[in-house]
Amino acid sequence: MAVITGEVGAGKSTLLRMLGDRLDPNHYFFVYIADSNLTPRNFYTLALDRLAVEPSGQMPKLKQQFKDMVADFYEAKGLTCVIAIDEAQMLEISMLQELRFILNFKSDSFSPIAVILSGQTEFRSTLRTLHMTPIWRRVDTSYHLGGMTYEETKAYISHQLKMAGCSRPLFPDDVLNRIQERAKGIPAMVNILCKGCLLDAAARGQELIDVENFNRVLTDLS
Repeated sequence: MAVITGEVGAGKSTLLRMLGDRLDPNHYFFVYIADSNLTPRNFYTLALDRLAVEPSGQMPKLKQQFKDMVADFYEAKGLTCVIAIDEAQMLEISMLQELRFILNFKSDSFSPIAVILSGQTEFRSTLRTLHMTPIWRRVDTSYHLGGMTYEETKAYISHQLKMAGCSRPLFPDDVLNRIQERAKGIPAMVNILCKGCLLDAAARGQELIDVENFNRVLTDLS
């Protein structure tokens, strides 16, 4: 099991989608689940559907179907199932406890399944509480996705402008410093601030963003 945490807008969902695109399909079968009301039954139904299996029966049968399919993918096709669950901070205790069963596939030195839980910052604290200890002990690796550095934010904005067809810089350093300070390097907030500045400047016929554009955007967000 792996746990990824980060602030809202840090790019957790984007990271999971990128992982799904980059995993070798000859070795892995990627399942992405984002459901704010994920119950154990919903999980097995969604997972089986992604595995191209028609879910049927009550919980015991759904569990067995899931276990059989994961084992079959590994033994017959050589594929490890990677289950990525987004917005994990919203999971009920019953679903978190069910993860112990989901991960209970280990046989000798291999496991045919990997689970990635992605959630907001507080999710890490939730897993470390006393009643969650059995689940936290199953976590093999964890990572907190922080904000970008100033240089990374600057490169990110430059890249976005380039992808939009703009080859010249539009944000001077004094504005970039303010964007970094306000957004703390969180990509989603960087996007909001930059878009607001661009719209404000365009409405005034400017060809370069200035601090006044930024201040007006910040006032609108307050």
